[in-house]
Amino acid sequence: MAEHFADRLTAAIRARQAPVVVGLDPVYERLPSSLRPAGVGLSAAVTAVESFSRGVIDVVAALVPAVKINSGFFEALYEGGVAAYYRLVTHAHDRGLLVIGDVKRGDIGSTARLYARGHLDQPAFDEVEPTRIPDAVTLAGYLGENAVRPFIDIARAQGRGVFVLVRPSDPGADLVHDFGDATRFYQHMAALVREWGERDELIGKCGLSCVGAVVAPKDADSTRALRDALPRTPFLVPGYGAQGATAAACRPCFRDDGSGAIVNASRSVIYAYEKPAYAERFGEDWRAGVQQACRDFVSDVAQVAGM
Repeated sequence: MAEHFADRLTAAIRARQAPVVVGLDPVYERLPSSLRPAGVGLSAAVTAVESFSRGVIDVVAALVPAVKINSGFFEALYEGGVAAYYRLVTHAHDRGLLVIGDVKRGDIGSTARLYARGHLDQPAFDEVEPTRIPDAVTLAGYLGENAVRPFIDIARAQGRGVFVLVRPSDPGADLVHDFGDATRFYQHMAALVREWGERDELIGKCGLSCVGAVVAPKDADSTRALRDALPRTPFLVPGYGAQGATAAACRPCFRDDGSGAIVNASRSVIYAYEKPAYAERFGEDWRAGVQQACRDFVSDVAQVAGM
């Protein structure tokens, strides 16, 4: 049987001393000017976005254990963008990184099985390299267990993982996830994730499940309560940086020993060259700006996690 995802993730975090993941959310209009020729067409835009993303992967590979590639930013570029997404998964694997495919799929069982085949399962065709498949994916579990079970079964069998949305970082999502009186909706989702994912056969040697939860840090008490409610669930933590969450706010997402969570930063790292502090220091060298922003991100989160 393949090595358990949570064991691989935990080992990679310890090796880098970096409980973080860099998110790739590339928008053509925000790329460095050197990558944006005038009068660009679709093919050139795909090339530019892929080139930029490869550059980000290359400069962060020695600093972080994983990248999170958001498929929506590539689907917006049609078939060429989707192909680029899969090529970038391979490129990140070639650079020694774990890859989280941020696909947020969630549909009825028959459809979920096909989504799982395309985004998490071992390729059924000889022409498709296994390195194109992410190590884990994000899921929306709002249609119930049948929407996530095909992914969980594959994750268990093949050493991969899933992260189910429990509490998103977007403030607008609070209208849904904070709904309820005695039990808020996010608390209900947390209970379901525990039921689905904290079975003994899904737990790795590190004590964590291959079924994780997406948990944004809100107030410290409610975040800590979610951590206590999901003792064996790894957290993928959005909201740091561009969305305003600090490293200190993320601390309750970690277990007492500093394990159990990986914090994501996307725009605050990949667009560092837009920030005056990095632009003044590195000028047109956007790669150097991204690299330094990544170093700062790692240092910030590692300190609160006790690494």
